[in-house]
Amino acid sequence: MIDLRTYWHPLATGAELARGKPLARTLLGEPLVLFRDASGQVAALHDRCPHRHAPLSGGRVRNGELECPYHGWRFAADGCCVAVPGMALEKTGKPLLASFPCQLAHGLVWACLVPDAGTPPPVAPAITAEVDHFFMTDTVNCTLQQAAENFLDGFHTHFVHAGWIRRDNRRQQVQVSVHHLPDGVEARYSGEGLQAGLISSLLEGDRQGSMGRFRLPGVAEIEYRGQHGLNLLVTAWLTPESAGRLHIHARVATRRGWLPGGLKRLFLRQLFGVILRQDKQILEQTSRNTGHFREAGLETPVLDSRLDLLGLPSGNCWRAQRRRLRMAGQRSAGFNERMIGLAPIFARTMRFLFRDASHDAA
Repeated sequence: MIDLRTYWHPLATGAELARGKPLARTLLGEPLVLFRDASGQVAALHDRCPHRHAPLSGGRVRNGELECPYHGWRFAADGCCVAVPGMALEKTGKPLLASFPCQLAHGLVWACLVPDAGTPPPVAPAITAEVDHFFMTDTVNCTLQQAAENFLDGFHTHFVHAGWIRRDNRRQQVQVSVHHLPDGVEARYSGEGLQAGLISSLLEGDRQGSMGRFRLPGVAEIEYRGQHGLNLLVTAWLTPESAGRLHIHARVATRRGWLPGGLKRLFLRQLFGVILRQDKQILEQTSRNTGHFREAGLETPVLDSRLDLLGLPSGNCWRAQRRRLRMAGQRSAGFNERMIGLAPIFARTMRFLFRDASHDAA
């Protein structure tokens, strides 16, 4: 059974967590406060003072210790109270607050809600010197499944992002080979060629291939490659704050070229900001409407009912085919798409990935 509490989740970028200033975050319904201790290491505690439940995120960090904004109680990174102004404090070494494993990796601050979580897994490739990259963050009111499907579903880009990513009058036949990953799925596309959208026109020539990936607990990734290697790599970490609300951290990486990195980041932030706002709008509209029509069910498109992203036929053989897929390592399929290059994740694939998740995954 999948318990999302046992996974590492990114809560902020390293740049967001400045010294001297705590940061409030929520993970799977747990209010947390992030801060840096005296050595600059990141720490995570429950966002409450045990004295009167004041939110510690409203306080400040003094000498690497978190100070309550109400009565000035101070706490170390392990949750121990180290100072009570106006009182002689006898140090016991017993934490008054729950502390959580917290680390900085991939430019993000990660936390896990269970103790002894170990080192965060390498859920995304490290950024090398050959690429420029930047982070974008936002929150969206939808489920993890809705956000993952949107990120990897190319069919909506002709309409939600018309002209930005694709144009509706450009259709191509492509080939896709699908690979089962230990913690998700990857689709590799070929035969795409020259793209018509503004972003692709600016960042790519002829596209040699692309990949779409989804990995538990909530990592969605698209990668475009040309004859000179990587053109664009977008990695989105989808962190569930609570039921129906996500915090998204997206890392956009592009091949380094003649344009200075600072200028390119400034320009691309504006372009990808448009895409992010468009996706957020349609996701929140869809999520709200789903609440009104939950009993009505959904009409399943032909591609979903006959050939899922994993290349599996519908019917009672789903479980057997899933076992065969794991043993074979991949499955290939060719089809006429209404898109190019992004891997759609449809309902049956998402049920496969999230079938036992214990929190807001379906």
